[in-house]
Amino acid sequence: MAEVEEEVEVMWKRGRTLGKGGFGFVSLASTDNTDNAGTVDHCLIPPLIAVKSCMFSRSESLQLEREFLRMFEDSPHIIRSFGVKVTLEDGVLLYNLLLEYASGGSLADRLNCSGKGMPEVEVKQHTKNVVLGLSRIHGAGIIHCDLKPHNILLVTPTDDDTTEIAKIADFGLAMTLEQSWTQKQGLRGTKRYMAPESVLKQEYGPEADIWALGCIVYELITGKPLWDSSNSDAKVDDVLRRIRSEEPNFENGKLSAEAKDFVRSCLVKNPSSRWTADMLLNHSFLKSVNNVQPATKTRKKQSGYMSFLRRPHRKTAFKTQPHIRDLIIEH
Repeated sequence: MAEVEEEVEVMWKRGRTLGKGGFGFVSLASTDNTDNAGTVDHCLIPPLIAVKSCMFSRSESLQLEREFLRMFEDSPHIIRSFGVKVTLEDGVLLYNLLLEYASGGSLADRLNCSGKGMPEVEVKQHTKNVVLGLSRIHGAGIIHCDLKPHNILLVTPTDDDTTEIAKIADFGLAMTLEQSWTQKQGLRGTKRYMAPESVLKQEYGPEADIWALGCIVYELITGKPLWDSSNSDAKVDDVLRRIRSEEPNFENGKLSAEAKDFVRSCLVKNPSSRWTADMLLNHSFLKSVNNVQPATKTRKKQSGYMSFLRRPHRKTAFKTQPHIRDLIIEH
């Protein structure tokens, strides 16, 4: 297991559970970060954060996710991490990854609420922020490997700003280009969004994330997964078979000509002919979008986050939440 980084100096209290998964669980948490003058410094850590927790003895994946997130602390298009904290709760030693709270939920939540797809103008805005995030990730030699609506979160920058910024989250399956070249990975990611080369040869590159993006944009606009089946009992193996053998059919009346061409540029079966994130930023589907989070503003704020994370560790008060054992998934 990787050596745990120095713990961050944050006073926080665990609140309600936001979700559970194979890794552990995510909680909403309130913070109370008081400086020596006795004032609460809200500009460093927000009053509400999300805490991703798992048993310390099984935290290697979460520790690796933290390492990936540290690489992108200057990006306004990737969910922020505020450090880690190890706690003992209900007799369980927990590794806690402190994250930016996405009050808008995920794009999957938004899809479920609409039931019929989202307005294309809204999809354009979210897609541009995601592509900017992918450009940063791929430029650093990282592959996300599990891009899907559930892992794109909607963050509202401030209380008086209602603009939602789509940010890429959950780097639990991410890997470096070097790993993809030197290590056999097996099937990795969520089947419905997997690229043909990943299904056929278990190969992963930045191109796999672009394929997933095409599937996402199609689903956001039409309200239906790209590999939708009229058979409600269709098995995952059938989806994988179709990805291997069929050309994607993105003929849908809800897609404008621009949207259809954008999706087509992502869903090229030959990965070497697929558009890159930087190329997609110049596609007409995104060129008209101006309302995205400017990187310069967030980078200016990040100096505060970075200096905060480098402060010497100090023990802080913590109030436990009961029944933590009920949230831990035993394997």
